[in-house]
Amino acid sequence: MITKKQKLVLLAVTSLISFTIFSGSFININALENTISSTYGDDMGEKVNYPRCPRGLLKDSVNELKDSGVLDDNDVKNIDSYMLKEKEAKEAEMKEKIYNFESEKIDNMVNENVITKEKGDKLKATVKENIEEMITNRRGKNK
Repeated sequence: MITKKQKLVLLAVTSLISFTIFSGSFININALENTISSTYGDDMGEKVNYPRCPRGLLKDSVNELKDSGVLDDNDVKNIDSYMLKEKEAKEAEMKEKIYNFESEKIDNMVNENVITKEKGDKLKATVKENIEEMITNRRGKNK
């Protein structure tokens, strides 16, 4: 059975954890305007608002304008082509960042004699393959 003192300690710890969580970031939901925004603290302690868009917002908007006659088939084709190029560029950038991050860790392991250079090179090659597989699997889930 929990004593009164234990309950007070539990309540104090729970309150402290809740305060810490809620003071770090906030999510604002406006049901009337159908918007969600998040506020995150930066290094200076200032709050910065980042809007969050629902998936498919741009695609839905393009389809709406196509249906209303503002955009024609050629416009939609050009938009789709542009968006595909942008997505591919972002994926390439993301893959490079992940690879560089992991490679730095592997280089540190080699420099600190945790593994040999040959094993480090093989590990980097495997990481590169797994990054490509990760992106490919992500594409399949987003279709």
